[in-house]
Amino acid sequence: LPVVSNVHVEELSSGIYIGVGEYYGGYEGSSLFSWYRETNEGNIVLINEANSTKYEVGDSDYNSRLLFGYTPVRSDSVVGELRLSEHTDVILPELPKVEMLALTGKAIEGEKISAVEVIPESDIQQRVWQKYKKEVKYQWFASTENGENDYFEPLTSQYSCSYKVRYEDIGRCLRCECIVTDVFGRCSGPVLAQTNPVLPGIPRFDKLEIEGRGFHTNLYAIRGIYSGGKEGKSRVQWLRSMVGSPDLISIPGEIGRMYEANVDDVGYRLVALYTPLREDGVEGQPVSASTEPITVEPEILKEVKQKVELGSVKFEVLCDKDRSPRKVLGVGSLERRILEVNRKRVKVVKPGSKTSFPATEIRGSYTPPFHVEVFRNDQHRLRIVVDSENEVDLMVQTRHMRDVIVLVIRSFAQRFNSTSLNSLLKIET
Repeated sequence: LPVVSNVHVEELSSGIYIGVGEYYGGYEGSSLFSWYRETNEGNIVLINEANSTKYEVGDSDYNSRLLFGYTPVRSDSVVGELRLSEHTDVILPELPKVEMLALTGKAIEGEKISAVEVIPESDIQQRVWQKYKKEVKYQWFASTENGENDYFEPLTSQYSCSYKVRYEDIGRCLRCECIVTDVFGRCSGPVLAQTNPVLPGIPRFDKLEIEGRGFHTNLYAIRGIYSGGKEGKSRVQWLRSMVGSPDLISIPGEIGRMYEANVDDVGYRLVALYTPLREDGVEGQPVSASTEPITVEPEILKEVKQKVELGSVKFEVLCDKDRSPRKVLGVGSLERRILEVNRKRVKVVKPGSKTSFPATEIRGSYTPPFHVEVFRNDQHRLRIVVDSENEVDLMVQTRHMRDVIVLVIRSFAQRFNSTSLNSLLKIET
């Protein structure tokens, strides 16, 4: 009888198998060949129309094993016993491969870098990627801070195909690792791409805003986020902006991140101009923010309205007879005065005594160049200027009283000018 032995399967090339065996028993005739599929559960199923020694795997074969069946037939048509080969390993398609990983974007602080995988052009790989790719996993790394760009540490929670470069990355190289997994649970080997050392970004100041309650007695502060390398001596300038006018009026000497408003700011918007500067001197684009128009503190406003409605008021003040900036003010340089203010004019009177009558020292109407000045370095002092030859420096006990006096006078003076109240102001530091 015809018999076969050593029936087994050999892999000719990727996805193509051949079944072989050794025939005994006379001359071989038209022996019968068959192929079987063994599932994970151990079931063996005949593959229809697979009746040659060569077999090319298809999609339905993946994740199962193949067996080759050889039924010997002698030349006189005597049929021997079917012999099956051992099963093959689990049949799986090619692993999805990444030919190379490319990084798009600039290795500059604040920029976004994206990893793009390049797929091999072969038909097999194109098909594998299309049908069996499950996911592409990414992990970003940064070189260690000791200056050795050969050693990298993983960046926590950075598993996306893109990465936004941070301030902490400046001077370090970034690396992206890409691994492809397929629906059968296999992983490709990692493919890497790496940047040059990260450069600092152009200086920027984002989300600039001014914090403060909106009254003329409040403190105002700049808030925002700097980016673009290590910040150097960024420049700040505080300005005033009249509502309805594009003009900005610089406030001399106010270049800090905080600004203490005063009575001169009433009716204006406060504007902060911030020019970001990197420590190496590179300058960014200036940005600005503004407040709503500054209003008078409610208690002071109430008092001012009452006095303006009266039409004529008197204030007890002290007169600074020695205006030398080098002299430290003492009791001897200050004398008591009465400041009389009404709708038409202002008057400073030296009170009478047992030996003298009251004397008017300053008297004038509100017509220009009349104005009232305040001093940023002395909240108890004000200056009334009638004209170039008539002016007086006055002192009061509190800033509150100074503000009331200034606002009452300016309210009366406003009627004599076509421009707004605040255009009469003169700032002095």
